[in-house]
Amino acid sequence: MLLFGDLHEKPDYKTSPNFRDMQKLMNAALDEFRPEICVFLGDNFSTGLCAQDPEAFRQAIADLCEPATSRGIPVYAIMGNHEHDPGVDEAVVSTYDSLPLVNMRCDGVPGKADYYEVLYSSQGNEPKAVLWFLDSNNLCDDQSVSKYDWVHTDQIEWFEKTCNKLSADSGRVLPSYIFQHTPVPEEYRLLRKARLCEYPVSVRGHNKLSGERYVGAEGTVGYVGEGPCSPDFNNGQFESWKRAGGVKAAFFGHDHLNDFSGYVDGIFLAQHKTAGFRAYTDGCRSCVRYVELNESSPDEFTQVLKHFKEFGLRSESLGPVFRTITDRQSMALHFCARALGAAAALTAAAYTVYHFSAGGKTNGKK
Repeated sequence: MLLFGDLHEKPDYKTSPNFRDMQKLMNAALDEFRPEICVFLGDNFSTGLCAQDPEAFRQAIADLCEPATSRGIPVYAIMGNHEHDPGVDEAVVSTYDSLPLVNMRCDGVPGKADYYEVLYSSQGNEPKAVLWFLDSNNLCDDQSVSKYDWVHTDQIEWFEKTCNKLSADSGRVLPSYIFQHTPVPEEYRLLRKARLCEYPVSVRGHNKLSGERYVGAEGTVGYVGEGPCSPDFNNGQFESWKRAGGVKAAFFGHDHLNDFSGYVDGIFLAQHKTAGFRAYTDGCRSCVRYVELNESSPDEFTQVLKHFKEFGLRSESLGPVFRTITDRQSMALHFCARALGAAAALTAAAYTVYHFSAGGKTNGKK
């Protein structure tokens, strides 16, 4: 399986160097890894076009998926929060699912693009694992509760009920792999609060956790570029995975800078960063993730992350600095900018304290 996160493509894609860079990455990854399927992790293409010109949107999705479909590789797409923005959810789902080799549908709760795919043995007669593609919805209706919405209770109930039926039909609990856009709150268990000396390389928590700063915890691997933008309210989705049993890993999009991963209560949580060049990015660190299941033991898997420049690609859309420096240098500049910002803030704070403790006057001014 080859994963692409947060492409955020737009209607001007036919003339855009950003689109060309994204397709360079897509083509290079498809040629190297030769996956059996591809997964688009949401926020794939501006769905405003679907509301304005449905046929143009259909062609745009076909063009977006073309590097995979032209190779005969099926694409499985999920709804990101921005797929919901224009309020034409049913049209978006039907557009994706109308295209050859492109999948997005509703197997479960009406109005939600939740669906699954059973993987069979190479002989085609024995179920080996289940892939779940879940709709994590958009913004929360009550912003005082949470910025982002969550997977709803009826969706969770459908997931558990379907898991139980698949297990009963196959005579055993099948290994499950989950793909959804917005990460579960349990991703914060892969982080720890930063010590003061770590502030320059830490990230601010999201929304209601913005008062804390975080770094990767022990056992977490990969790049923590921003606080996970999960819901502030925990609706128990992760606990439902534990109840259902068999969930081995979950892969998320949404956070464009993060590619960290690790285990929480025996379930592998992987944050996948953008593979595009449209929305906020971190230099040429756009990447893909290749996940391979072991057919003889499908509860085991391996994964490989590979970034744009690691394919030997050259960007057309980025400026000369981010186009030429290495990923490690890009990260160093990112951290340096944070450190300089922190130093400036500390200097300003110290000046303010001195200013007021000295009587509130400096150079005759209050």
